[in-house]
Amino acid sequence: MPVSWDLSAGRNLLIARDERLAPPSVSLDLAAMSVLSGGTHDVTVLDPHRRHRWVTELGPGQSSSARTAATPEDMTRVVTDLVSAPGTRPRMLLVSDLAATVAALDHRTRALLTEAAVTARERRLTIVATTADPNPRWFPEHLIYAFDDVVEPQAVPGRYREPRLWAR
Repeated sequence: MPVSWDLSAGRNLLIARDERLAPPSVSLDLAAMSVLSGGTHDVTVLDPHRRHRWVTELGPGQSSSARTAATPEDMTRVVTDLVSAPGTRPRMLLVSDLAATVAALDHRTRALLTEAAVTARERRLTIVATTADPNPRWFPEHLIYAFDDVVEPQAVPGRYREPRLWAR
């Protein structure tokens, strides 16, 4: 079942995925392609599994507004920049596997990532993240609740699990 989400609303989106049914990176690839092709946002991808290298491998001129960070050091630098530097253009942060990203970060950077998510609107930042388990107990306090909208596969009797968009 298709799910629609409006990027212009400035709301953070958490995609709870079932890895048995779909590759985990498809939703982030679609978000990145949409934003990069429209030229509406600067795009940053926190990518501990290195699935989104293509974002910075685009043709000349197109990749200037996109970057990826895969190592803990690079992710720490990116998160610190997002929190400390005011955005002159709207920015989008894509987090491939939120649990793996949080696990790779030190305590200080986890707190900065949470701060960025909680104050995203003031920072002209939209965060889209995927996770296999959106249970807040696995994440820093307030991080999961900073996602305004959540897409979760819901069990429907007699059918496969269908995605549903939940607004908080």
